[in-house]
Formats: sequence, structure tokens, C-alpha cells
Amino acid sequence: MKNFSKIIFLFITVLLASCKQEEEAYYDGDSFVQFNKGTTANAFVVAGSTSSDFDINYGVLKGVEGSHQVKLVFDQAKSTAILGTDFQIVNGTDELSTGETMGKFVVKLLESGAVQSGKKAVFRLESSSLPIAAFNNEFTLDISLTCPISYFVGDFTNTETWWNAGPGGTYQIVESTVANQILVKDFWDIGIDLVLNYNPETFVVSVPEQETGTLHPTYGMIKAKASTDATLISIFNPCTRKLTVYMNYFVTAGTFGNQKEVLQGI
Repeated sequence: MKNFSKIIFLFITVLLASCKQEEEAYYDGDSFVQFNKGTTANAFVVAGSTSSDFDINYGVLKGVEGSHQVKLVFDQAKSTAILGTDFQIVNGTDELSTGETMGKFVVKLLESGAVQSGKKAVFRLESSSLPIAAFNNEFTLDISLTCPISYFVGDFTNTETWWNAGPGGTYQIVESTVANQILVKDFWDIGIDLVLNYNPETFVVSVPEQETGTLHPTYGMIKAKASTDATLISIFNPCTRKLTVYMNYFVTAGTFGNQKEVLQGI
């Protein structure tokens, strides 16, 4: 046991020494400029906000000596976004002083030009006094319009339905106390809500298995769950306020199949 403990102690000592050597490694070449926190990013401007700022970070491989300017340059030829329409460069010139290794630029995303399908803005770095790295020198920003869930919830009418008597009914959709969950109030019956979970980034909806509150005369409680057809995707658009839900209605003896419910904000 003592020998085993000694071996473990030696192993840990060597490992720590190795880690220390790695930590002490340093770069002694030129201060090459690069995008140092990734070369792609997704940015969203929320409907109703007018605009939002986004930081684009850059850095050098070692601290600079003296004072140096670095510029963020927009590449229109590789972009679908348009400068001045879809975004503005608020701070397109940054200065690195002695010892500094990082900096950032600021772009303002404009709601007036944003679309939900997204637009692409491509940037590169330039400096008259620092060398530009041959790698990580192209940054792609995907700019999209989105809406907060508070914009989506409210009064709706059903334009397509299988469960209810027909389209034209009025419903209220509210946020649940559970994160990323909405309720279609009184959808099944008075006091019985349709419960829906959603992905806050894609707004794809999932339907947890739930009772409708209605009894089949022969087979008991009618229940609902997510569609059993993977091609039928339930989703809502927080900006257009349209909700499409595919549900599988069933009882213990079998299923009524996958059915479609569509609600549109009013």
C-alpha cells in the first residue's frame, strides 16, 4: 500500500510539474492581430427595440509595444447585410497601448432592416502598424429579427381546428409559471388549458401528454400528445403571432390520428 501511495504521489508531482510548464509557456513572435473569440456569431435585434449593440472582439498573440490602431472593415462583397441599413459601425477603430492584448469594436443592429430569415455581415481587421494574422481574420455576423415572448402572448382566434366545433373561436395565450411554457387558456374546456413547451431560440413547440378533460363514451379519457409524425413540426412565430400545433389525440383503445390546430393573434 505504501508503494502504491508513493507511485500515486510521484504521478501527481510529475503531472503538476507538467501543467506548470505548460502554464509558463509563452509566445515571443510578432503581435499578430486576429479575431480571438471566434469567427462567427449570431446576433438578434428584438422587434420594438429600434436597435441593439453587439461587441466584436479581437486580440493579438502578445502584448504590444507602443500605441497601435486597429480597424474593423466591412466586406460588402461577401455580405447580404447593408451598412447603414441593417447595421452601423459605432466604434470601428480601436487602439492598443503597451502591454494590451485585447480590444473590441461595437456595431449597432438596426430593427428597421432586420428580417427573421437573417442577413450576413462579414468583417476583417486592418492595421497600419501591426501585422494581420493569416488565420482568424474574417468574422461573420448573422443578424436576425426576433420578438420577445411578451409580444406573442395575448388574444388569438383559431383559423384551423380539429378539436373545437369550428374556426373563429377566441382564446388567450399566456406565459406559464414554468420556464419556456405557454398555456392556451380554456382550449380543452372551461378551466382546462392546453399546455405547450417551446424552445426559446427556435420557437419549436412540444406537446406534453395531457388529458383533455373529455370522456369518450366507450374508451374513457381522451388525451393529447405530440404528433407521431416527425415531419409535422409544431412551431410559433413570435413576431407574426401565429401558432401551429400538431397533436395526436388518443384513448386507451387507439388513436384519432395526428390533427392540426392553428391560432392567429388578433
